[in-house]
Amino acid sequence: MNETSPRPYRAVLFDLDGTLLDSADLIVTSFVDTCRTLLGRTLDREETLRNWSWPVRAKFHALAPARADELTQEYLRRYLAMHDERVRLFPGVPDVLDALCARGYLLGIVTSKRRATAGAAVRAFGLDRWCRAIVVDEDVHRHKPDPEPVTLGASRLGVAAADALMVGDSVEDMAAGRGAGAGTAAALWGTQHLDDVLAERPDHRLEHPEALLTVCR
Repeated sequence: MNETSPRPYRAVLFDLDGTLLDSADLIVTSFVDTCRTLLGRTLDREETLRNWSWPVRAKFHALAPARADELTQEYLRRYLAMHDERVRLFPGVPDVLDALCARGYLLGIVTSKRRATAGAAVRAFGLDRWCRAIVVDEDVHRHKPDPEPVTLGASRLGVAAADALMVGDSVEDMAAGRGAGAGTAAALWGTQHLDDVLAERPDHRLEHPEALLTVCR
């Protein structure tokens, strides 16, 4: 796998959960507690993380189609109530974002999170200091692995998708970036599905956030 960029990227697009945010425990807790309370169903961690990168409403629709909206609202309530105590940025992320901005890269976020939960992270960690474009669930008709969110994120930064690098921890991130014509970098520090992500043959394999600085020089 290449350690240096095969092309001069102008922008970097980040997924949120598992890439910038260490949020898996909060997501699992909120999802499991919602299903137990409203559906009387107990899910284990692996079952909950199986479709890690899907929009949360799609996850609930797969479990109980007629109650997806109700379940989503209860999940959001629980998630937001615990967010600031249970979520953190991965170590090294702020310094990497500072360095990328200093090097002149345009930064954005492309996530399947809803506006409320993505907004909680932006406010808690001041992510808009670095990221000028933020694409969330409600902004698109087709979610990752469709390329639409990546294409939109690049457009909001004023660049072509081919000039952007998509950094994410999931199969969906890699497929969306590739489909949009962007470069792809696997955030291996946060992935829940290592073998599946590597099977997507990302352009870059990043063991830790600082490794991105060897790609974006």
